[in-house]
Order: sequence, then structure tokens, then C-alpha cells
Amino acid sequence: MRDAMFMGRLTAGATHEMQNILATIRESGGLMEDLLAMGGEGFAHAERFKKGLCVLSEQVERGMALSEQLNYCAHAPEPAAAGTEINEAMRSLVGLCRRDAARGRIALVLAPGRTGLRTSLRALEVMGLVGLALDLCLSLLPRDTQLMLSVEEQGGLAVVRLDSPGYETLSAQPGFAGVQQAARAMQAGLCAGPGGQGLVLSLPKAVA
Repeated sequence: MRDAMFMGRLTAGATHEMQNILATIRESGGLMEDLLAMGGEGFAHAERFKKGLCVLSEQVERGMALSEQLNYCAHAPEPAAAGTEINEAMRSLVGLCRRDAARGRIALVLAPGRTGLRTSLRALEVMGLVGLALDLCLSLLPRDTQLMLSVEEQGGLAVVRLDSPGYETLSAQPGFAGVQQAARAMQAGLCAGPGGQGLVLSLPKAVA
């Protein structure tokens, strides 16, 4: 954990600098848009220039989102007195895992869920446990499909549900034992999702 804290501190500093750089690019792009709007008449390449600035703006926003998610990961090893807010952890995990899912042409989606649900686990532990389950599910899904995660409350506990594939198929895979072991180590529950589809991870309550 000491190594994770050290790397997190370095990563946090780097992501703050990345955000500053992207903010400067955003402001410069906005200034160029304003100048083009004021004096762009007669400029032969005005439309191409506008399209270029639009692409620049989109990529800056994408970079800002990724750096924010990475910054969250940098702080993930730190204990939180009030517990980890699970939706925040899942937003960062899903955002950073979408590229891997897209390689298999699988759409990774985080469903709108209940906010404010917390667990006593550190964010790093939550992301690591769900990440194991996520990797197992992605390895079994066919191309051009979707995997949805949702954060819900069941029986007074916060749960993370992955909606596919079937639990029976998942439990027959060699990697399933690793998910079970990690869940037990964190005092988290593991069971089939509704109708035997997917799996549900029940996370320990935050300390009041």
C-alpha cells in the first residue's frame, strides 16, 4: 500500500499539471474562435479553421475527462473517513476501461444509479475488485455487444451489478476463483444477478 500511495502522489501531481495544460489550450482555442468570428470574413479557409477548432475543443474535453479520472485513481489508495462513494469509483473505472472494451467492440456503460452509496473499502479496493469481475465478463462477451454496470442498494447494502454474461458461464471460468477470493478478502458478497444473468458484488457498509 505504501508503494501505491507513493505512485498515487506522483500521478496526482502530474494530472494536475495536465489539467493546467489542457485549460491553457482550451482558452487559446476559445480566443482563436473569437478572433475568427470578428475578422474571419474574406478568410478563404475559415470553414476548415472552424472545423479544426471544433475538433481541438472536443479533444481537450476528452483529455480533461481522462485526466480527472486518472486523478481520482491517484487518490484511490487513500483512506476516506466517510467511506468511498461507489458511483465516483465506478465512473473512473468505467471511463478508463472503455478503451479495452472497445478493442473487442464491446460498449461499456455505467447506468445512472443511486448516488451517495458508500462502502468502508478504499476506492482502490473497490475498483480492483470490480475490475477483476469486469475483466472476466469482457473475456466472455461476443463482439458488438454491451456490458452495463450499475450501482444499487439491496438489503441495506450497496451493490455493483454487471448485467452479463450468465452467472453459470462466469462461474465455470478459471478466473472466477480469483474474483471469489478477492471478494472474501474484502468481506464482500458475490452472487448471481437477476434471472441468473451477470453477477452482483455486495460491498461492506461504511463505518458510521
